[in-house]
Amino acid sequence: MTGNARASSKPTADDGAASRVLRVWRGDKTDGGLVDYPVLVHEGEVVLDVLHRLQATQAGDLAIRWNCKAGKCGSCSAEINGRPKLLCMTRLSDCRRGRSRSPRCAPSP
Repeated sequence: MTGNARASSKPTADDGAASRVLRVWRGDKTDGGLVDYPVLVHEGEVVLDVLHRLQATQAGDLAIRWNCKAGKCGSCSAEINGRPKLLCMTRLSDCRRGRSRSPRCAPSP
């Protein structure tokens, strides 16, 4: 995940989607930080889908690695709230909120 774009607009809830804030690492392994993005989350939606929507609507320069979207290849591995997870298998609704009360996504070391 690269770039230094900032969140710009708050999404509006539609068809039962809940508004949440997702903290996404922006930068490289030597410099960067977590950026808060308001996102809409549908019940049962996986983190990879939310990140793709974020990329399409708010952060066009966000890079996301993925391949199979079936939990087999491991290319979408990342840290979610400090723990290694697969973005394609982790439901955002299941992510406990950390101290900041927002789920955090960062590349795996």
